[in-house]
Amino acid sequence: ALPTMLMLSLSMNACAQKVSEADVPQPVKAAFMKQFPKAEHAKWEMESKTEYEVNFKQEGTDRSATYATDGAWMETEHTIKADALPEAVRKAIAAGYADHKLGKVEVAETPKGTVYEVDMEKGEHSMEVVFSADGKVMETKVEEDGEKGEEND
Repeated sequence: ALPTMLMLSLSMNACAQKVSEADVPQPVKAAFMKQFPKAEHAKWEMESKTEYEVNFKQEGTDRSATYATDGAWMETEHTIKADALPEAVRKAIAAGYADHKLGKVEVAETPKGTVYEVDMEKGEHSMEVVFSADGKVMETKVEEDGEKGEEND
């Protein structure tokens, strides 16, 4: 019955759809439990047909991890305080975004290394800027108006 279940779960296309743990492919659950044996309160979402995200608590910190359907680890994120950013990132923000208000700051660990995702606002303008540990801007994602206030976690 497992291949049929897998086909069913892969054929559903949705954007960050909550799924029960029973619907998460076994390789994904196994990879998560191996990587985070102390994780608590796991809540699963299907990000796409090929990605599952799990939100959980570990050592009192809210975290999320993303895995491919075959169990390959893609990313782990958790929120930090802005003053916990590496000095190079703080300097880059001060130099390039001094007029922006900082929002959520996250550490994202990926197989390629660690990056820092910083939400910023200036007036009606919201964006997420991704920095490398040495302060280089890797990516800038502009948030569309109205997108921010709609999220219910």
